[in-house]
Amino acid sequence: MTTNSDSSAVSSTAVTVGNAPVSAQRFATGARYLGGIVALALAYYAAGQASLAVQYTGPVAAIWLPAGVAAAALYFAGLRYWPAVVIGDLALADMSQPVGTALAITAGNLADVIVIAVLMRRLIGPRADLDRLEHVSGVLVAIAAGASITATVAVVSMRAGGILQAGDVPALWRSWSLADASGSLVVIPLALAWMQPRSPAWRGRGAWEGFAMVATVVVLSTVVLSRELELTYMVFPALIWAALRFGPQGATLGLATAAAMTVTITAREEGAFTEQPITDSALSTQLYIAVAAITTMCLATSVAERRRSAEALADAKRREGQRAVDERQRIARDLHDSVSQSLFSTALHVRSAERALADERVDPARPLAKELGRVKQLTGAALAEMRALVFELRPGALAEDGLVVALEKHASAVSAREELPIVVDGPHERLPVAPEAEEQLYRVTQEALANVIKHASASAAKITVSAADEIVEITISDDGRGFHPDPGLTEGFGLRSMRARVAELGGGLEITSSPLRGTLVRARVPARASERDDR
Repeated sequence: MTTNSDSSAVSSTAVTVGNAPVSAQRFATGARYLGGIVALALAYYAAGQASLAVQYTGPVAAIWLPAGVAAAALYFAGLRYWPAVVIGDLALADMSQPVGTALAITAGNLADVIVIAVLMRRLIGPRADLDRLEHVSGVLVAIAAGASITATVAVVSMRAGGILQAGDVPALWRSWSLADASGSLVVIPLALAWMQPRSPAWRGRGAWEGFAMVATVVVLSTVVLSRELELTYMVFPALIWAALRFGPQGATLGLATAAAMTVTITAREEGAFTEQPITDSALSTQLYIAVAAITTMCLATSVAERRRSAEALADAKRREGQRAVDERQRIARDLHDSVSQSLFSTALHVRSAERALADERVDPARPLAKELGRVKQLTGAALAEMRALVFELRPGALAEDGLVVALEKHASAVSAREELPIVVDGPHERLPVAPEAEEQLYRVTQEALANVIKHASASAAKITVSAADEIVEITISDDGRGFHPDPGLTEGFGLRSMRARVAELGGGLEITSSPLRGTLVRARVPARASERDDR
């Protein structure tokens, strides 16, 4: 009995200990949820107070930031944080109006942000980064739907509460919906863009340029909204700068800055928008913000799409180039393992046959001996050509020893075959270029030497390789007959191929020549040419 009692006690203790982490985890989850509710409610209330602080004379608000704050939060964190919207909105409610009207307006504001969050998740997916035009159109559709709902609920409830005349319904609906849409157009794109990792455009000196861009927006907004000047849209060049240089992140930051300056200056009854009646002033401000937001976002997204397409094209080129290299290596390996081995075996058998004939003291002038000698010559020539072809397809020295050593081996083979002295001068350590860039430079040098052999009638040639100041340079010079460069002369395939290879590495090709003074071909490419960041 004692043993059983002890076992039960141990079992009970184990269950308690086992449930403790579960309870702690549930408590932590609940605490995080409540913390999120409080944080969002405070953010909603603070955004509302900021909007009310720049409210124009009368009941008209030019921009309602809480809509954007709440919609962005529900989009990223989930709809379960909706109680925070109710808490924050009730804290901002005007209690001088009927309770039913205030509750209805809160319900309309809640429906507004929920509709925006749900539509955004359906139209652009979760955690979109605003780098596609369909993302912009999806955000605009969601904001328009939400703004229409909250404005409709507001005017209906206020009309039912007897605090709104029938003739004022269209104007209030327009002002309410545009204020809600303006706040969402400023906050939601800003959140979408900056929830992503920081763009490389902001790194290093780009951060100072970004600061200068924001300062320019502030200065231009202050100048163009002065009473004396009616050049409201002069701030657009700064917004275009932000979109072109910094993409969605810069565009949304510049837009938020411009909107804040516009609303603040106008609320102080300064600027071009204050020359109109209050309702028209609010409308002009809202339309200004909406036009600036839509234009800037579309431009920034177009720039992002273009950059993405350029990066995809560069990646495709790299992959295609690598596939071509792999295919050449495969062909070279197959030739080496099949045809080259067969030719080598044939040469061995012919040599054995010649020895057998020699042992039998057969006259070398007899037809059989002559034929064997001829077969030996042809087999040797074919084997040499096959080895050269294998090397052309797969210059193994590039991977093993680097560009300079590979060029030395190639120059040695060409010198022996063409009886042309070729000197190679350059560092034997690996150059600061990627392997695929090394192969491109090797092919350029190969083509240049082929042109020397075919056209230059040279008695000597030299290859010089150097690397300095983040530039890799290769020169191929000869003392041949040269030529007179003719700008109107159509370049041949080989020269076009050389230019294309160097251009693909981000470099340039120069050709200097004159009659009887030889030719110099110079290729210059940046170090680590194939690893450049194209963003």
